[in-house]
Amino acid sequence: MKRLVLIALLISACGDDLSAPPPIVYTNPTGGKLRLVKDPATAKDLVVLDLVVGDQSLTGYSVGFDLPIDTTKVRLVGFTPGTALSAGASPQAAVATVPQIGPLKGMLVTAQSQKATGEGAVATDTSLAPGTVLYTVQLQLIAGASLGDVFDGTATGFVLPSGGMRDRAGNTVVAPNEVAIGKLEVVQQ
Repeated sequence: MKRLVLIALLISACGDDLSAPPPIVYTNPTGGKLRLVKDPATAKDLVVLDLVVGDQSLTGYSVGFDLPIDTTKVRLVGFTPGTALSAGASPQAAVATVPQIGPLKGMLVTAQSQKATGEGAVATDTSLAPGTVLYTVQLQLIAGASLGDVFDGTATGFVLPSGGMRDRAGNTVVAPNEVAIGKLEVVQQ
């Protein structure tokens, strides 16, 4: 019996080191009318990011951004539209992709709009409280990725090439420079 207990202890001691830092780290941004923040569902090699309303209420109809990323380090594995801006029934007015060709090649392109017609359509702008989750994106570390930045929205002079929020009439509610993006980096493999 003592041998079984000792073997069980040795096996459990050889498991994952829960105190080891994750191989990929996201640092939340500060400020911004919209923010891309780490979701609690983030795991060792999976970064889950929520686009949320900043510290002040907003009223809008559609939201999104184009974020240059290092596609040799991560891949897009999931996108979950939020419920605050109703993307309607299938087909939903929401998408995330990383194009492999064209002018958006190498960018994380995300967008969600309230659906204008059909099932689940909303004909007016929606009031959004601070902290409201607009949608969620999942990025997974690519095995063997080199160390370094996947993207760095905290770098001096960083501004999204495109992004923000618009109202139903198409007016800008949040400009690209008002979307706060943090820093995602591979720190170990």
